[in-house]
Amino acid sequence: MSSVDPALPFSGFYRMSDLQHETLATQRIEVALLGTMVGLALLLSAIGIFALVANMVAQRSREIGIRLALGSTLSQAIFHFAAVGLRASVAGLLAGLPVSAAALPVIRHVLYGVGVYDAPTIAGVAAMLLLVAIGATALPALRIARIDPASTLRDE
Repeated sequence: MSSVDPALPFSGFYRMSDLQHETLATQRIEVALLGTMVGLALLLSAIGIFALVANMVAQRSREIGIRLALGSTLSQAIFHFAAVGLRASVAGLLAGLPVSAAALPVIRHVLYGVGVYDAPTIAGVAAMLLLVAIGATALPALRIARIDPASTLRDE
């Protein structure tokens, strides 16, 4: 290079993979941080839904026992309490969709290979959130099966 033009700057030889890795390092860190925050938000929402339904089942265990003793089926009781958690989850999801639509243009620079308003991605995320909500609701609702109607009536 110096024989052709001595004024050209030359800093050394680099492999293309090293240049690519160095160029994308910031974006990788941003994506890792965003993924961590998403995971924490998903965990917090699952814990919140779980706590809501578990607290409701614990507070109303006498009522559940009396309902079971009077002829309500176990599946009806489980569905009744699971529906409360699922309704809260769906309401939160519906309230969060406009908020996420407003936030997507702000984080456009972090989205690689995904359009800002990519319907399949948004639907996939909503489906994943609903699956987590179903799991977080089902676990405490299934505790209803442990309630003994006979002991509930004896306590009353």
